[in-house]
Amino acid sequence: MKKLFTIFVLIGLLVIMITGMLEMPPIGNINNPSYNEVATYYVDNSIDDTKSPNTVTAVLKYYRGADTLLEAGVLFTSIVAVLSVLRGNETSTHKKEGEA
Repeated sequence: MKKLFTIFVLIGLLVIMITGMLEMPPIGNINNPSYNEVATYYVDNSIDDTKSPNTVTAVLKYYRGADTLLEAGVLFTSIVAVLSVLRGNETSTHKKEGEA
C-alpha cells in the first residue's frame, strides 16, 4: 500500500513537471524571459556596480550569490528526500526478516 501511494505521488509530480516544461517558451523566442532588461542591466552596469573586471564573475558572485546558495540547499534537501523514500522503513524490514 505504501509503495502504491509513493508511485502515485511520483507520477503526479512527473505530470506537474512535464506540464511546466510544455509551458516554457521555445528556444530563441523573443518573449523568452532570458531576453529581458535584467540581462542588459548586468552587461551594462556590472563593472560599475561590483568593481569586478569580469562580467561573469560579477554576476555569479555579487548578483546571484544568495540564489546559488539557496539552490544548493534545495538540491541537498531533494536528495535527502529521495534517498529517504527509496530507503524505506528499516524497522518493518527487520521485523519481516525476524518473523520468517
